[in-house]
Amino acid sequence: MLSLPALLLSGCGYQLRGFKDGLEPSFPFRKVLVSSSGADGAVVDALKRVLLGFGCELVNDASKAELEVWLGTSSQQSVPSAIGSYGEISARLYVLTQPVRIRKVGQDEWLVDTSIRRSREVDQSLVNFATSSTNSAIGAERPLAISRESEEVLVDIRSRVVDAIVRLVQRLTPLDKAE
Repeated sequence: MLSLPALLLSGCGYQLRGFKDGLEPSFPFRKVLVSSSGADGAVVDALKRVLLGFGCELVNDASKAELEVWLGTSSQQSVPSAIGSYGEISARLYVLTQPVRIRKVGQDEWLVDTSIRRSREVDQSLVNFATSSTNSAIGAERPLAISRESEEVLVDIRSRVVDAIVRLVQRLTPLDKAE
């Protein structure tokens, strides 16, 4: 009974994203140069970890790379997205924008020149409710809870930005396979 879900998933051809035949990572490039200028350090580190997980070799010299991924200056925003009936912020939208350029080494033009923008809305009333107590120390606890929540949100948004970058690279064809 316990192995039935696994059997059903394997029987229908389900595979983990990025893997062929469930065994080998499928990534079109083996040697990748990741460069950045003002990018969120956590995004750069996460991208490098994912590329290493796909079996890529991270190189520091463009002459040894097949592909260059450049990350520009990241911008993060946190804006109120809903106001409650008493004028309090009831929801907040967290946004991370990451400029990305991708090119095959040996070509002058960028194949991809875009900004990836990911966001997530957080219901502040749940954050405020979780921090309230019968004591009158609500005001002192509230900023701490919001900063914890915002860090969790940023971790989630960063992972979605990295996922979008990896998907962009997976759509490209290596030079030796180009027509």
